[in-house]
Amino acid sequence: MTTLPSAQEDAAVSATATGRQVVVESAEALAKALAGAAPGDRVELAPGNYRWDKPVTLRVSGTEEAPVTIASARRGKAVFDGRASFAFAGAEHLVIQGFQFRQSTPLTVAHTARHIRITRNLFELDEPGTKNSWLLVEADDTRVDRNTFRHKSAQGVFLQINGPGDTVARRVRVDRNLFHDHRYDGSNGGEAIRLGYGVKGPAVANAVIEGNLFLGASGDDEVVSVKCSGNTVRNNTVTGGKRGSIVLRSGNGTTVSGNFLLGTAGIRVYGDDHEVFNNHIQGEGQLIVGPGDHDRAHLPARRTLIVHNTVVATGGRAALRVKSGEVPPSKVTVAANILVSDGKAVQVPAAEGFTWRGNVTTKQRGDLPASGGVQADPRLEADAQGVLRLTRDSLKIPAVERAPGPFPQVSNDINGRTRPALGNAGAEQFEAGSAVTRAPLTAEEVGPSSK
Repeated sequence: MTTLPSAQEDAAVSATATGRQVVVESAEALAKALAGAAPGDRVELAPGNYRWDKPVTLRVSGTEEAPVTIASARRGKAVFDGRASFAFAGAEHLVIQGFQFRQSTPLTVAHTARHIRITRNLFELDEPGTKNSWLLVEADDTRVDRNTFRHKSAQGVFLQINGPGDTVARRVRVDRNLFHDHRYDGSNGGEAIRLGYGVKGPAVANAVIEGNLFLGASGDDEVVSVKCSGNTVRNNTVTGGKRGSIVLRSGNGTTVSGNFLLGTAGIRVYGDDHEVFNNHIQGEGQLIVGPGDHDRAHLPARRTLIVHNTVVATGGRAALRVKSGEVPPSKVTVAANILVSDGKAVQVPAAEGFTWRGNVTTKQRGDLPASGGVQADPRLEADAQGVLRLTRDSLKIPAVERAPGPFPQVSNDINGRTRPALGNAGAEQFEAGSAVTRAPLTAEEVGPSSK
C-alpha cells in the first residue's frame, strides 16, 4: 500500500495551502497563535512531551472549505503525557491532527463545538485504575478518523458518543480507526465504542460507524454498543478477541451491513425497525434477535429485516438464535440467509409473526419452519484470509443460486458488487473469476498511517 509522505499528507488533510503556518512550543504560545488564527491557518506543536495540568481551551473557528488545523509538527512526536491537552468551547471547523494523547483525563469534544475533526492521533491514556473513558464526543458533525486507540485495561470505553440531557451528538462519523487491545475483564462497561447511553434510545443521532478495525477489543460482550436511533454500522471488521459483538441495545431504525465478524463476535438486535444485511459472521458468534421485558428496560426486536447474511457458527451454537424473554420479538423477516452450524442452525423458543423465506441451513435446521428454507450444504470454501465464501459448486443448490427478493436495501453484496433482484443467498454474490473486492480489514488499512 502506498502512502503519502507525512508533510504532503498533512497538508492534504488540512487544506491549509492558503493559510499561514506557525510552529509553537508551549501552551502559552499555542493560545497566542490561536487568538489570531484565521480560516485555513495551521498551528503546529513542536515535537516534545507536554505535561499540562490544565487544557488549552479552543475557541477558534475555520470554515468548511478552510478549517483551522492544530497539529503535531511531526506526526506522533508531540505527546501529551500530563493531566490534560485540549478543551473545546464554541470552536467550529477545527482539525486536531497527529498527536499522542497519553494524558490522565479524557479528551472531550463539548456540545458547544461543531464540525470538529479528530484525525491521525494515538490514544493511549494514563489510566488511574478506576472507571474512565478516553474520547468523549458531544458535538454535532464531529469526525473521528484514522486514529489508533490501544491498550486499555480499566473499565470504560475508548470512544463515547453522547450529549447533554436526553440528547446525543448528531451526524458523527467514525471511520478508518484501529481499536486495539481492550483488556478489561469485568462483566460490563468495556466497549470500544458506545453510541448513546441510558435514556437516549429515542434520540436520533444519524451516526456512521464505518470501516474500523476492532482487533482484540475484548473489554465487553459488546464491542460496538448502540443506544440511540437512526444510525449506520457498516463495513467494519471485528476479529482477534475473546468477546465483543455489534449490539443494537436500545433505540430504533439502525442499519448494520457489510461487517466481517470473525471469532467470538456476532450481532444482537433489540428495538424497532432495524435492518441487518450483508454481514459475515464466522466462529463462536451468533446472530441474535432479542426479547424485551415488562418494565421496558429492554425492548424486543420488532419489524426487523434480517436478510442476506452468512453465519457460520461453531461450538454447537445456533447460527440464528431468537432469545427467550418476557416479551418475545415480533414481525421479524428472516430471508435469504446462509445459516451454518455444527449444532442446530436456528433456535427459536418464542416469536410472534415472524416471516421466514429462502434461508439455507445445514444438517440440523433446528427450529426453522419447513416453509422458511432448505436444508443443504452451501459448499463454502475458505479463502486466503480464512473467510468461508461461495464457490461455483454453491450455485448448484437452487436455494443458494436464487434467493427470494427483491429487497431494495440490498442492492449490493458485502463485496460491493451489484446484487440482482433475485441474487445468491448469504452475504456474497458469487462471480466466477472475479477478484474479491472486499476482505476483512488489516491494521495497515486503518489508523494514523493509512490512506
